[in-house]
Amino acid sequence: MLQTQRTIPHSQGKKSSVFINVGLFLGILFCVALISSVSFALSATFGRHTTTQTAAAIPPKHVQASLNIIINQPGMKKDWPAYRPSELVVPANSLVTVTIKDSDLGDTLLPKNAPFASAQGVVGGLAYADGQPYSSLAPDKIAHTFTISQLNINVPLPGDAKNGATSDTITFTFHTGKAGTYLFQCFDPCGQGSSGFEGSMSTKGYMVGTLIVQ
Repeated sequence: MLQTQRTIPHSQGKKSSVFINVGLFLGILFCVALISSVSFALSATFGRHTTTQTAAAIPPKHVQASLNIIINQPGMKKDWPAYRPSELVVPANSLVTVTIKDSDLGDTLLPKNAPFASAQGVVGGLAYADGQPYSSLAPDKIAHTFTISQLNINVPLPGDAKNGATSDTITFTFHTGKAGTYLFQCFDPCGQGSSGFEGSMSTKGYMVGTLIVQ
């Protein structure tokens, strides 16, 4: 018997081709999605790392300021000690190292329980008298203080210099914050009147000065 060759209908072949094309299209979409996910993950990981490295903190500016404590100079009232200059200008958000040359030595007893015998608000909690560090002084061994009450800064200044010298040099460092105008003054009773807190102690241009932070 003669056998005739069977042929696949044209419509069935067309359906198979469509299925193959759809499969290829879905496969391509899957590959694109996978590559995008990997790329995003790598970008997020290494991008954060780079940002962290470039955000290093900038150290604060460090400036120097000089003061003198003088007495009985031309144009001054007799026996009235004074800070010179009576105004300091420093930048905000910076480190300030202050050097004070004190030419008005002598011990004055602080009032009982006064909180001005220790260094406060300064770097390391220390000041330096002619290069020697100290954190506090005996209440009866203080000549003056450098105090900025608004910034919680206080440094007692010793009343006696080495080897009988007529002056000593005190250094210390503190941080400034935001801009503002503050008073620096002495809280040791080195002034006039029965309390020692009158006269030069309460007069601007003597033992009361101005710190301008800008």
